[in-house]
Amino acid sequence: MKNIKPILIEALENHESRLGKTFGSILVLLIVISVGAFLLENIEYFAPWKPILHLIDIIILSIFAVEYVLRFIIARRKWKFVFSFLGIIDLLVVMPLFTHVFNIAFLRGFRMLKILYLLKTIRQSHLMLSFFHSFRLYKQELRIFCMTLFAVLLMSSMAIFAFEHGVNPDFDTMINSLWWSIVTITNVGYGDIVPITIMGKVVGAGVMLMGLATVALMTAILTKIFIDHFFGKRLHTCAFCHFPHHDHDAKFCKNCGAELDIKELRKAETIIPARNGKK
Repeated sequence: MKNIKPILIEALENHESRLGKTFGSILVLLIVISVGAFLLENIEYFAPWKPILHLIDIIILSIFAVEYVLRFIIARRKWKFVFSFLGIIDLLVVMPLFTHVFNIAFLRGFRMLKILYLLKTIRQSHLMLSFFHSFRLYKQELRIFCMTLFAVLLMSSMAIFAFEHGVNPDFDTMINSLWWSIVTITNVGYGDIVPITIMGKVVGAGVMLMGLATVALMTAILTKIFIDHFFGKRLHTCAFCHFPHHDHDAKFCKNCGAELDIKELRKAETIIPARNGKK
């Protein structure tokens, strides 16, 4: 096992090695085949091929299940892997396998989770992984957005329910009120549920304006993360003068003029702007 574990780590976690790239390419190919088989299986023209497509589905699911187990085995912090974003995605992806093996009726709904196959390709992209990891560096901004969104949703749904309940049958439950708040805040405006009282319309107007502010806040945060990650300074030390950080597209050290290792600079971690006067 000790001899096999380094090979597994290189294949499953090292996306820069030849073995890692080969395994990643095979995994992406299996995802494409699986999604394609699922689409063809639900087209009437390919009904005669359904047993074969079903068998392909089971085989690929089994491969993904083995992959999940192997990732769990090589993980240093196993429970952290299980509850990580990609770990949960991997687990949900293989859930439909239980509908094939045990024929459990209530798990058939997990077949819709095949869309998560596409999310598994994130694991094979160093660029996408590094971008998603940068979100953890903006926890404070993301908390502000989540708290703002939650507060707006809660207050608007309670307010519209208070004014419309008992008068408007469309607002007979808090669930419907919450649905109306989500649709209004996002400026989708399906029009399936609308307020009819004067105060309800006043609340609606306020929610529309708050929705604009909420969406603008989300856009600003995502733009900030994107710009800082792809165009911000990199934590890369010059080999000659040891200057600690450079622009993302720098070719020479701004301090001494020495040539930089461009490949290492591109891979280097992004420097987050100083906060509260600290660097």
